Amino acid sequence: MAATLMDETAGEPPRSRKARGVAALAAALAVVCLLLAAGRTGAETPMTEAPHVPWTQIFTPNLMAATVLLSVLSGFFSASEVAYFSLQKVTLRGMRENGGPFARLAARLMEQPGNLLATLLMGNSIVNVLLGVVFGEPMAEVFEFSLGFSTPQAYALSIAVTASLLVFFCEVAPKVMVVRHNALFAQAAAAPIYAADRLLRPLRDVVTAMVGHLFRITRFSEVPPAPFITDEEFKSLLEDSRVSGVIEEDERQMIEGIIEFGDKTVRDILVPRPDIVSISVQATAGEALKMFREHEYSRMPVCREDLDHITGILYAKDLLPVVEDGALDTPIAELARRVHYVPETMPLADFLKAAQKTHSHIAVVVDEYGGTEGLVTLQDAIREVVGDIGEEDDGEEGYCERMGEGVYCVDGTYSLLELEKLAGITVDDEEHTTVAGFIMAQVEKIPQVGDEMEYSGVRFRIEETCEKRVTRVRIEFDGGLDKGGDAA
Repeated sequence: MAATLMDETAGEPPRSRKARGVAALAAALAVVCLLLAAGRTGAETPMTEAPHVPWTQIFTPNLMAATVLLSVLSGFFSASEVAYFSLQKVTLRGMRENGGPFARLAARLMEQPGNLLATLLMGNSIVNVLLGVVFGEPMAEVFEFSLGFSTPQAYALSIAVTASLLVFFCEVAPKVMVVRHNALFAQAAAAPIYAADRLLRPLRDVVTAMVGHLFRITRFSEVPPAPFITDEEFKSLLEDSRVSGVIEEDERQMIEGIIEFGDKTVRDILVPRPDIVSISVQATAGEALKMFREHEYSRMPVCREDLDHITGILYAKDLLPVVEDGALDTPIAELARRVHYVPETMPLADFLKAAQKTHSHIAVVVDEYGGTEGLVTLQDAIREVVGDIGEEDDGEEGYCERMGEGVYCVDGTYSLLELEKLAGITVDDEEHTTVAGFIMAQVEKIPQVGDEMEYSGVRFRIEETCEKRVTRVRIEFDGGLDKGGDAA
């Protein structure tokens, strides 16, 4: 309840809140007018004029003091509800571990939010009922005996005034005022709330027992509790920290990379099978040296027949002793290291642990049938956390080249996630991870150079292909694109 009110008041524009307040006041006045009209039409016989009584004789100083006290208590309970239940869990942990005595008491009260909410609601309800009795009845007498209204009119006006006092001064105003300073108010109110909690504990226990029985009947108690903090909440905290200058942009990106790291698998970062450069197990060290120079890799899989029969991994540095000795005719089968296999569904965190255990920086990714799906390196996994750290085959051409305003040329292996960030769209495709795979799924054919398609306002044009693969794509888009879409 409190969280909902906070969202509706803190995040709502002031003009909107003012409009809602005017609408509520107009509705209250309309009700009063209807009641006044009913009072006039319902009088069948003329009433004798009531004796005039000064309002000061009705609203005695003690009665006015009681009204003010009850109004303050009502506003206090209302403000406390918002203050406590708008505190973020991270803030509560900081108050519990690093705060003063009142901060720790406030955090202690929130350890049982159900009991605290019951205490606040019961206290607020009791005070509001007393306020209606103490203020409402004398106010009706003032309208009738001091201002000369009829009895129905007097009670109608008394209801309107009492409701306005409760709604605007005891509910809305206190809650709006404490939203931005909820932590300070929660600490200041901790001691009084604790006292009220002890005082109302017997009644609260009865009420919570009844509510708990109702929850068991409706099976609502089986709903799992919310996590301490969600990924979205944590990312929002990171963004707020960046805006306030607590952390830098690169630090924020790295922390977000760590969060997303746990949700990714090897399949999300592997080098696909068509991009693998391998060498035959029958090749010599001299032939391997030429291939390393040509492709500028530091490691290369050694195959027998095809990529489904990888027998080892050849490291370029293992060729140095052979080159130094001039033994370029040495079979690479004698130099290849043991190959490690991982399933494509392995989480990246598990892959990192396996790489540390085996002291291997590269592994062959296999599918459910045992066929080679691709390669994954330790560098690929680290890049998911720290960002781009350069590739072994990085050339002059960028991974994504900006051609103009809203115009880019990307490789076919460009990530769909990066495309979403680049174009500001949401791609509804869970089966593919690259632009090439996404385009082939949309056009449902082998794309040719010059083929075009459109998705969610983004235009794709095939610029280059290699055999059956899309290797280069031109992307054009404008600002303010719609989210999601269909291929044209």
